[in-house]
Amino acid sequence: MKIDAEKYLFNESIKYLGKYPSTKKGIENYLLKIVKRKKTYQKVIFPQNIDQKLLIKNVILKLDKLKIINENNYLESLFNYYQQSLFSIRKIKNKLYQKGFDEKKIDEHISNQFQENPEIEVDILKKYIQKKKLENLDLNELKKKLYLQSFSESSIYSIIKE
Repeated sequence: MKIDAEKYLFNESIKYLGKYPSTKKGIENYLLKIVKRKKTYQKVIFPQNIDQKLLIKNVILKLDKLKIINENNYLESLFNYYQQSLFSIRKIKNKLYQKGFDEKKIDEHISNQFQENPEIEVDILKKYIQKKKLENLDLNELKKKLYLQSFSESSIYSIIKE
């Protein structure tokens, strides 16, 4: 027996979120893949003349209303993970954007982190130098390695002055 498309997609997104935390964009991409599968059409009844993207947007809105998707907690968690991984702020921003977070939310979260700790990137940089054992490097070589990791110029110079 075939089931309604919206109900099926909602259930699939719940299963997915049970396994992996995700953003709205991530869920949208996942549901688009499901809709493109041939197997889906054997199980599901799609309403006549309805756009599949609109159907997916409705499912995401429903998930959002029920507070099943919590992007803020996921953003916080990923930011802390990348910070522990000793990524520069610029690199963290890129990673979060690639994960599908809204650019405004990312900027807002990072500015909040800077308000709590203005020296956050310098702290990450110090830990990075210790972990990679770069203390004994030539000054130019050290700068080069840190620029490659996309640390900001101001953070690099504040470390070099110390």
